[in-house]
Amino acid sequence: MLRVLKILVMAVIVIGWTAAPAASQDAIGRAFSEALFMEQQISRSVHEHPDVSGLEKAEMNAVLQARDALTGFFAALKGGGAKVKGYLGPTLASRYSDTNALRRERFGAEIYLSYEIFDFRINKAMTQVKLRYFLAENDMGDALIRQRAVTFVRAGGGWKISEFDNFDFD
Repeated sequence: MLRVLKILVMAVIVIGWTAAPAASQDAIGRAFSEALFMEQQISRSVHEHPDVSGLEKAEMNAVLQARDALTGFFAALKGGGAKVKGYLGPTLASRYSDTNALRRERFGAEIYLSYEIFDFRINKAMTQVKLRYFLAENDMGDALIRQRAVTFVRAGGGWKISEFDNFDFD
């Protein structure tokens, strides 16, 4: 019994020694990959980010929830399923017969790679959030950056899209 225990302990030590360099290599590989593929800024954006110092925590949370809803919307749109309508307010949901109709009219056939919010507004009652963002798309092999906007309204416990591409801030 003692002999089996010694063999098991030796096996664990040997496995630990051989696994340590592999784990270290994985960490080095991840760090290299993150450094190499990180976005590099050539110049400052023409859009200044709004001052957020006066926002209350509830307002910040509302804006982040709207941002998360936009991310979910794009993921659902890319997947092409019926979940897309769950992100739309009633007026928009009734305007489009299905996901393909919405995609054709509002976004085309592009594949969405990422988006970056550059401006936002939230009303005092925290019932409406408007996000302005850059959308990186791949259109027939060409990478495009488009400026877009979306308005969310609070509905139930979440946020629903009530309007696309209205760039005016009231």
